Amino acid sequence: MGARSRLATRRHTTLAFVLRRTPYRDADLVVGLFSEQLGQISALARAARKSQRRFGGSLEPFHTIELDVEEAPGSELMQLREARIVTPRAGLLTQLDSMEAAGTFLGWVRHSAPAHTPEPALWLLLESCLDALEQRALAGARGAGPSARCTLAAHGLWLLGACGWRLELEYCVESGERCPEGKAALIDPARGGLVSRARGGAGLLLGGATRRRLIATQSQRVLLLDESDVDVTLQLIEGSLRAHAGLPA
Repeated sequence: MGARSRLATRRHTTLAFVLRRTPYRDADLVVGLFSEQLGQISALARAARKSQRRFGGSLEPFHTIELDVEEAPGSELMQLREARIVTPRAGLLTQLDSMEAAGTFLGWVRHSAPAHTPEPALWLLLESCLDALEQRALAGARGAGPSARCTLAAHGLWLLGACGWRLELEYCVESGERCPEGKAALIDPARGGLVSRARGGAGLLLGGATRRRLIATQSQRVLLLDESDVDVTLQLIEGSLRAHAGLPA
């Protein structure tokens, strides 16, 4: 039986990001990972808390790591054998707003990505978001361009699109009637987007200029948001993720 079990065990090598770490027993960690080849997985890292040399500091958030895991038949929990940092992003740890934005995006991915299902578009978005935040952190006070929260907001809109939850901001989701360009509109993220007053409206009001920039950012996949758009955009993203992915309030 032991020989057959060993033969059935599969070993995988893939790039990944650490999404969360949970202490287990005296010295182990259960590590939640979003991997390029396997999607979202969990793996047991034995003695990871006892010895820093065990995984060489690779089980920290924000870095792209390459890992070797073993998958046993019938077990949801894989065994983490090795992990190495491929792309370090230590700059994120030096700037609080970039670090917080990166942590928020990792949390969104954790709630959005299905288990054991590769999501190439989501993987590229996570790399893009963390790279942009790392570059901003390294630039420090000299850096120009969008804030960390603005970068997060744009990538959050693209995450919704990658997951099939893209917000409809031009047409009423109930009637199909088009809202005139540049006009303010009521948006309900739980219902998928714009809701006309004739169909009951919604709680979040988007000004005409803000709505135009959100539509352009979604469709052109370029960050065209203004800093004044960030708060309402984040409300829309998190409202949508609460409705579709169980994001806590």
